[in-house]
Amino acid sequence: MRGRTAKDSGFTLVEILCVLVVIGLMSSVVVLSIPQPKSELEKQAALLSGQLNALAQDGMISGSVTAAGFSEDGYALYAFENSEWTEKAAGEWQDSYRLTLSRASAKLDMPKTTEPIILFQPTGLSTPFELTLSDRETKYALLTAGDGRVDLIKSVP
Repeated sequence: MRGRTAKDSGFTLVEILCVLVVIGLMSSVVVLSIPQPKSELEKQAALLSGQLNALAQDGMISGSVTAAGFSEDGYALYAFENSEWTEKAAGEWQDSYRLTLSRASAKLDMPKTTEPIILFQPTGLSTPFELTLSDRETKYALLTAGDGRVDLIKSVP
């Protein structure tokens, strides 16, 4: 049996380089998988889309008419209860957003006050509309063809 010498102990340069390559690959996978932060506009558009879809479904479940209203300052969601509109939720726009509203293919001026203008029937039908929210970088369109489902579409202006 031969004794070990100082030359035989430790790692070779090739082994150290292999470990460094593996660590580098693992680090790049972690960095590339980190999601990009969402802009305030994207958060607002996604929240409103979810709220409108939930409003339409609530109307179908309860058998009542629900509605959404938009204005220059914000939006409100309504339910028709006891022969009058009851506000269920509301939100405000940021000052930097540009808004356009089209209903049944006709572009509307954005109302000064929020009132029910988009109806969701308990049968699942709704007023066809398109609401676009945009800033300098992105544009989001919330639209429905009248089937009660609100789709969120992202585009670059």
